[in-house]
Amino acid sequence: MWQWYALIAMACFAAMQLLFAYVTKKGLAPPVTLLLVFGLGTVLYLLHVRATRTPLHLSLPLASWLVVVAALSYVGNLFSVRAIASAPNPGYAVAVVSVQAAVVTLAGIFLLGASFSWVKTAGVVLCCAGIALLVS
Repeated sequence: MWQWYALIAMACFAAMQLLFAYVTKKGLAPPVTLLLVFGLGTVLYLLHVRATRTPLHLSLPLASWLVVVAALSYVGNLFSVRAIASAPNPGYAVAVVSVQAAVVTLAGIFLLGASFSWVKTAGVVLCCAGIALLVS
């Protein structure tokens, strides 16, 4: 099932990146773009949590980690939209940002004990090589 979730997310994020390129080319500054997107996203998440009656069990240690996540999200998204806005093709910037998949894959092995194989290693290497060719 995770594969379907990932494909839906990929399609949504691809459309989102293209719309980021469009609105910034029309003159909307990246910080304003993200303020509006995250503000509206917050409203949608509040409605979702309320409608699904998802319990909010949040401890102080988890809240501390979420502060770190929020800071990383702020910086990462801001620079991602700036890169998309200034790249000759928004796909080039998205490709570079997408190297995060390789970083997360490798970190997952060492930090989370995730499984891995030589075939998957080859896949990560080929993805990184493809991105290097795309942005060169």
